[in-house]
Amino acid sequence: MDKKRKFRELEDFKETQLNEKYKNISFTIILVKPETAGNIGSIARIMKNFAFQNLVIFNPIEKINNIKSHETCGYAMHGKDILLNAKILTVENERSHLIELGAFLRKFDLIIATTAKGKKYSNIKRVATFPHNFSIPVSEKPLKIAILFGKESRGLTNEEIKLADVLLRIPTSKEYPSLNLSHGCGIILYEIFKKIHVLRIGRGEKPVLLANKEDRIILYNFISDIIEYLKIRTFREDNVYQAFKNVFERAFISKKELSLILGLFSKVDSILKEAKPYEM
Repeated sequence: MDKKRKFRELEDFKETQLNEKYKNISFTIILVKPETAGNIGSIARIMKNFAFQNLVIFNPIEKINNIKSHETCGYAMHGKDILLNAKILTVENERSHLIELGAFLRKFDLIIATTAKGKKYSNIKRVATFPHNFSIPVSEKPLKIAILFGKESRGLTNEEIKLADVLLRIPTSKEYPSLNLSHGCGIILYEIFKKIHVLRIGRGEKPVLLANKEDRIILYNFISDIIEYLKIRTFREDNVYQAFKNVFERAFISKKELSLILGLFSKVDSILKEAKPYEM
Protein backbone atom coordinates (compact mmCIF):
# COMPACT_ATOMS: atom_id res chain seq x y z
CA MET A 1 0.00 0.00 0.00
CA ASP A 2 1.08 3.56 -0.74
CA LYS A 3 2.68 4.91 2.47
CA LYS A 4 2.37 8.53 1.36
CA ARG A 5 -1.33 8.06 0.71
CA LYS A 6 -1.74 6.40 4.10
CA PHE A 7 0.06 9.32 5.80
CA ARG A 8 -2.23 11.83 4.06
CA GLU A 9 -5.29 9.88 5.16
CA LEU A 10 -4.05 9.92 8.75
CA GLU A 11 -3.50 13.67 8.59
CA ASP A 12 -7.00 14.27 7.20
CA PHE A 13 -8.74 11.75 9.42
CA LYS A 14 -11.71 12.93 11.48
CA GLU A 15 -13.12 10.36 13.85
CA THR A 16 -16.43 12.17 14.26
CA GLN A 17 -18.05 15.00 12.39
CA LEU A 18 -21.52 16.49 12.30
CA ASN A 19 -23.75 14.91 9.70
CA GLU A 20 -24.45 17.59 7.09
CA LYS A 21 -28.21 17.02 7.23
CA TYR A 22 -28.31 18.08 10.90
CA LYS A 23 -26.34 21.31 10.45
CA ASN A 24 -29.41 23.48 11.09
CA ILE A 25 -30.22 21.97 14.48
CA SER A 26 -29.16 23.55 17.78
CA PHE A 27 -29.59 21.93 21.19
CA THR A 28 -30.04 23.54 24.60
CA ILE A 29 -29.75 21.46 27.77
CA ILE A 30 -32.11 22.77 30.46
CA LEU A 31 -31.71 21.69 34.07
CA VAL A 32 -34.94 22.36 35.94
CA LYS A 33 -34.49 23.01 39.67
CA PRO A 34 -31.12 21.23 40.01
CA GLU A 35 -30.19 20.56 43.63
CA THR A 36 -26.47 19.76 43.48
CA ALA A 37 -23.64 21.89 42.10
CA GLY A 38 -21.49 18.81 41.51
CA ASN A 39 -24.04 17.35 39.12
CA ILE A 40 -24.28 20.63 37.25
CA GLY A 41 -20.51 20.71 36.81
CA SER A 42 -20.44 17.08 35.71
CA ILE A 43 -23.14 17.76 33.12
CA ALA A 44 -21.10 20.65 31.72
CA ARG A 45 -18.21 18.22 31.35
CA ILE A 46 -20.40 15.64 29.61
CA MET A 47 -21.77 18.30 27.28
CA LYS A 48 -18.21 19.14 26.25
CA ASN A 49 -17.54 15.43 25.59
CA PHE A 50 -20.43 15.25 23.14
CA ALA A 51 -20.21 18.72 21.57
CA PHE A 52 -23.23 20.36 23.23
CA GLN A 53 -22.66 24.00 24.11
CA ASN A 54 -25.85 25.62 25.41
CA LEU A 55 -26.70 25.10 29.08
CA VAL A 56 -29.62 26.71 30.91
CA ILE A 57 -30.13 26.32 34.66
CA PHE A 58 -33.76 27.11 35.37
CA ASN A 59 -34.87 28.08 38.87
CA PRO A 60 -32.08 26.18 40.68
CA ILE A 61 -32.50 24.96 44.23
CA GLU A 62 -28.69 24.98 44.58
CA LYS A 63 -27.23 28.37 45.51
CA ILE A 64 -26.05 30.37 42.50
CA ASN A 65 -22.70 31.10 44.18
CA ASN A 66 -22.07 27.37 44.43
CA ILE A 67 -23.03 26.67 40.82
CA LYS A 68 -20.17 28.65 39.35
CA SER A 69 -17.72 28.13 42.19
CA HIS A 70 -14.15 26.94 41.81
CA GLU A 71 -15.17 23.53 43.16
CA THR A 72 -17.96 23.12 40.58
CA CYS A 73 -15.56 24.17 37.82
CA GLY A 74 -13.42 21.28 38.99
CA TYR A 75 -16.30 18.90 38.26
CA ALA A 76 -16.72 20.52 34.83
CA MET A 77 -13.05 20.08 33.90
CA HIS A 78 -12.71 21.06 30.21
CA GLY A 79 -16.41 21.91 30.18
CA LYS A 80 -15.67 24.88 32.44
CA ASP A 81 -16.49 27.33 29.63
CA ILE A 82 -19.95 25.76 29.25
CA LEU A 83 -20.56 26.08 32.99
CA LEU A 84 -19.39 29.69 33.22
CA ASN A 85 -21.41 30.69 30.16
CA ALA A 86 -24.53 28.90 31.34
CA LYS A 87 -27.66 31.00 31.61
CA ILE A 88 -29.18 30.93 35.11
CA LEU A 89 -32.83 31.87 35.30
CA THR A 90 -34.45 32.35 38.69
CA VAL A 91 -38.12 32.63 39.62
CA GLU A 92 -38.99 35.06 42.41
CA ASN A 93 -42.45 33.65 43.08
CA GLU A 94 -42.35 29.85 43.25
CA ARG A 95 -46.03 29.68 42.31
CA SER A 96 -45.19 31.13 38.90
CA HIS A 97 -42.44 28.54 38.24
CA LEU A 98 -44.50 26.54 35.75
CA ILE A 99 -45.80 29.63 33.95
CA GLU A 100 -42.34 31.10 33.52
CA LEU A 101 -40.87 27.77 32.44
CA GLY A 102 -43.59 27.45 29.82
CA ALA A 103 -42.95 30.99 28.61
CA PHE A 104 -39.21 30.31 28.31
CA LEU A 105 -39.76 27.08 26.39
CA ARG A 106 -41.87 28.80 23.74
CA LYS A 107 -38.69 29.92 22.00
CA PHE A 108 -37.92 26.29 21.10
CA ASP A 109 -39.30 24.33 18.16
CA LEU A 110 -39.06 20.92 19.84
CA ILE A 111 -38.98 20.14 23.56
CA ILE A 112 -37.70 16.80 24.83
CA ALA A 113 -38.35 15.86 28.45
CA THR A 114 -36.72 13.00 30.36
CA THR A 115 -38.00 10.67 33.05
CA ALA A 116 -36.88 7.67 35.08
CA LYS A 117 -40.49 6.60 35.58
CA GLY A 118 -43.03 5.08 33.25
CA LYS A 119 -42.08 1.40 33.21
CA LYS A 120 -45.59 0.20 34.06
CA TYR A 121 -47.31 2.66 31.70
CA SER A 122 -50.06 3.14 34.29
CA ASN A 123 -49.49 6.91 34.14
CA ILE A 124 -50.35 7.97 30.61
CA LYS A 125 -48.40 11.19 31.16
CA ARG A 126 -45.22 9.18 31.62
CA VAL A 127 -45.40 6.99 28.52
CA ALA A 128 -41.95 7.43 27.03
CA THR A 129 -39.76 6.21 24.21
CA PHE A 130 -36.17 5.04 24.53
CA PRO A 131 -33.36 7.37 23.35
CA HIS A 132 -32.07 4.89 20.77
CA ASN A 133 -35.55 4.69 19.21
CA PHE A 134 -36.02 8.44 18.98
CA SER A 135 -35.46 9.97 15.54
CA ILE A 136 -33.85 13.40 15.30
CA PRO A 137 -35.81 15.52 12.80
CA VAL A 138 -34.12 16.94 9.72
CA SER A 139 -34.87 20.57 8.92
CA GLU A 140 -33.93 22.93 6.11
CA LYS A 141 -34.51 25.88 8.45
CA PRO A 142 -32.92 26.49 11.87
CA LEU A 143 -34.47 24.15 14.43
CA LYS A 144 -34.09 24.80 18.16
CA ILE A 145 -34.35 21.74 20.40
CA ALA A 146 -34.53 21.84 24.20
CA ILE A 147 -33.76 18.81 26.39
CA LEU A 148 -35.21 19.02 29.90
CA PHE A 149 -33.80 17.28 32.97
CA GLY A 150 -35.53 17.47 36.36
CA LYS A 151 -34.10 17.79 39.82
CA GLU A 152 -32.12 14.94 41.30
CA SER A 153 -34.60 13.90 44.01
CA ARG A 154 -37.81 13.63 41.97
CA GLY A 155 -37.13 14.47 38.33
CA LEU A 156 -39.59 16.43 36.25
CA THR A 157 -43.16 16.79 37.52
CA ASN A 158 -46.16 15.73 35.44
CA GLU A 159 -46.94 19.41 34.89
CA GLU A 160 -43.41 20.11 33.61
CA ILE A 161 -43.57 17.09 31.32
CA LYS A 162 -46.82 18.43 29.83
CA LEU A 163 -44.78 21.30 28.39
CA ALA A 164 -42.72 18.87 26.31
CA ASP A 165 -43.37 17.32 22.90
CA VAL A 166 -41.42 14.09 23.45
CA LEU A 167 -40.61 12.07 26.56
CA LEU A 168 -37.49 9.90 26.80
CA ARG A 169 -36.66 7.20 29.32
CA ILE A 170 -33.46 5.18 29.68
CA PRO A 171 -34.07 1.42 30.07
CA THR A 172 -32.53 0.18 33.32
CA SER A 173 -32.51 -2.79 35.67
CA LYS A 174 -35.75 -3.08 37.64
CA GLU A 175 -33.74 -3.76 40.81
CA TYR A 176 -32.31 -0.22 40.80
CA PRO A 177 -33.79 1.95 38.02
CA SER A 178 -32.77 5.40 39.29
CA LEU A 179 -29.78 7.01 37.59
CA ASN A 180 -27.68 9.86 38.85
CA LEU A 181 -28.70 13.04 37.02
CA SER A 182 -25.34 13.52 35.30
CA HIS A 183 -25.18 9.83 34.32
CA GLY A 184 -28.65 9.92 32.79
CA CYS A 185 -27.81 13.14 30.97
CA GLY A 186 -24.61 11.58 29.65
CA ILE A 187 -26.42 8.55 28.23
CA ILE A 188 -29.03 10.64 26.44
CA LEU A 189 -26.49 13.09 25.02
CA TYR A 190 -24.38 10.16 23.84
CA GLU A 191 -27.36 8.62 22.04
CA ILE A 192 -28.17 11.94 20.35
CA PHE A 193 -24.51 12.51 19.49
CA LYS A 194 -24.42 9.16 17.66
CA LYS A 195 -27.54 10.06 15.69
CA ILE A 196 -26.35 13.45 14.43
CA HIS A 197 -22.69 12.65 13.78
CA VAL A 198 -20.83 10.57 11.25
CA LEU A 199 -18.75 8.14 13.29
CA ARG A 200 -15.58 6.48 12.05
CA ILE A 201 -13.32 4.03 13.84
CA GLY A 202 -10.35 5.82 15.35
CA ARG A 203 -8.63 6.97 18.51
CA GLY A 204 -6.78 10.13 19.40
CA GLU A 205 -3.68 11.14 17.49
CA LYS A 206 -3.21 7.69 15.99
CA PRO A 207 -6.59 6.78 14.51
CA VAL A 208 -7.49 3.38 13.18
CA LEU A 209 -8.12 3.73 9.46
CA LEU A 210 -10.26 1.08 7.87
CA ALA A 211 -8.85 -0.69 4.85
CA ASN A 212 -10.59 0.49 1.71
CA LYS A 213 -12.09 -1.72 -0.97
CA GLU A 214 -9.09 -1.36 -3.28
CA ASP A 215 -6.76 -2.68 -0.56
CA ARG A 216 -9.07 -5.56 0.31
CA ILE A 217 -9.26 -6.66 -3.33
CA ILE A 218 -5.47 -7.15 -3.31
CA LEU A 219 -5.90 -9.57 -0.41
CA TYR A 220 -8.75 -11.43 -2.11
CA ASN A 221 -6.67 -11.84 -5.25
CA PHE A 222 -3.93 -13.49 -3.20
CA ILE A 223 -6.49 -15.79 -1.61
CA SER A 224 -7.91 -16.70 -5.02
CA ASP A 225 -4.42 -17.51 -6.36
CA ILE A 226 -3.55 -19.63 -3.32
CA ILE A 227 -6.78 -21.60 -3.64
CA GLU A 228 -5.89 -22.29 -7.25
CA TYR A 229 -2.31 -23.34 -6.44
CA LEU A 230 -3.49 -25.67 -3.69
CA LYS A 231 -5.94 -27.32 -6.09
CA ILE A 232 -8.92 -27.02 -3.77
CA ARG A 233 -11.71 -29.20 -5.15
CA THR A 234 -13.70 -27.34 -7.78
CA PHE A 235 -17.02 -27.54 -5.95
CA ARG A 236 -15.40 -25.97 -2.87
CA GLU A 237 -13.34 -23.22 -4.48
CA ASP A 238 -16.07 -20.60 -4.44
CA ASN A 239 -17.15 -21.48 -0.91
CA VAL A 240 -13.61 -21.30 0.48
CA TYR A 241 -13.00 -17.96 -1.23
CA GLN A 242 -16.34 -16.59 0.00
CA ALA A 243 -15.66 -17.81 3.53
CA PHE A 244 -12.40 -15.81 3.70
CA LYS A 245 -14.11 -12.77 2.22
CA ASN A 246 -17.03 -12.96 4.66
CA VAL A 247 -14.69 -13.13 7.66
CA PHE A 248 -12.56 -10.18 6.56
CA GLU A 249 -15.57 -8.04 5.61
CA ARG A 250 -17.26 -8.61 8.96
CA ALA A 251 -14.06 -7.73 10.81
CA PHE A 252 -13.89 -4.08 9.63
CA ILE A 253 -10.18 -4.63 9.19
CA SER A 254 -7.80 -1.68 9.60
CA LYS A 255 -5.11 -0.65 7.13
CA LYS A 256 -2.39 -1.73 9.56
CA GLU A 257 -3.97 -5.13 10.11
CA LEU A 258 -4.46 -5.62 6.38
CA SER A 259 -0.87 -4.64 5.71
CA LEU A 260 0.37 -7.38 8.07
CA ILE A 261 -2.04 -9.97 6.65
CA LEU A 262 -1.09 -9.03 3.09
CA GLY A 263 2.55 -9.61 3.96
CA LEU A 264 1.74 -13.13 5.10
CA PHE A 265 -0.43 -14.04 2.11
CA SER A 266 2.08 -12.48 -0.28
CA LYS A 267 4.83 -14.67 1.20
CA VAL A 268 2.66 -17.78 0.92
CA ASP A 269 1.82 -16.87 -2.67
CA SER A 270 5.52 -16.45 -3.53
CA ILE A 271 6.47 -19.77 -1.95
CA LEU A 272 3.74 -21.57 -3.91
CA LYS A 273 4.85 -19.95 -7.16
CA GLU A 274 8.45 -21.02 -6.54
CA ALA A 275 7.32 -24.53 -5.69
CA LYS A 276 5.21 -24.82 -8.87
CA PRO A 277 6.87 -22.60 -11.48
CA TYR A 278 5.49 -24.72 -14.29
CA GLU A 279 1.95 -23.65 -13.38
CA MET A 280 2.63 -19.93 -13.58
